[in-house]
Amino acid sequence: MRIILVCNAGMSTGIMQMKLEECARKEGIDAEIEAIPIAEVEEQVGKADIVLLGPQVRFAQKDLSKMFEGKAYVCSIDLQDFGLMRADRVWAKILPEVKARM
Repeated sequence: MRIILVCNAGMSTGIMQMKLEECARKEGIDAEIEAIPIAEVEEQVGKADIVLLGPQVRFAQKDLSKMFEGKAYVCSIDLQDFGLMRADRVWAKILPEVKARM
């Protein structure tokens, strides 16, 4: 399972990445989670199972959904969940998709 967190520069999602990795471990799910800048997202088509968009790049959700259509689940992280680093809520949102893709 490969999950990418997309933001402007690939840095602000680092804490969320670590917290999501912890959520995956608690569920016993082997997941590779990586934060990347939006400039590198096209390289991930066919390599990622789930694409999470930080609030600063949610404007790109429609375009990225088309880019990853049939290849990955694309969703935006809620602004408050991101700001408060509530990875448990983000994980709960994507967990059904994670399980469906295993």
